Amino acid sequence: MFSRCFQYFGGFGMGGMMFMGIFWIALIILVVYLLVKLSSSTRNITKASTEETALDILKKELAKGNITEEEFESKKKLL
Repeated sequence: MFSRCFQYFGGFGMGGMMFMGIFWIALIILVVYLLVKLSSSTRNITKASTEETALDILKKELAKGNITEEEFESKKKLL
């Protein structure tokens, strides 16, 4: 009777079947983890490239006429 169990489960019995189940679950978790990590690092790169710097904001304020050139130069030196 036990010899048939070993035959059906590749000679490793129920332990081999459980090991294969755990292996596939771990592999799926690893792939999902790597995809999430890759996705978040790509998102951070795009976010950083679209953010305005303080100097850009200062230039816009000068262009709008909210600050004078002297204020612009003094604030630029602070940056």
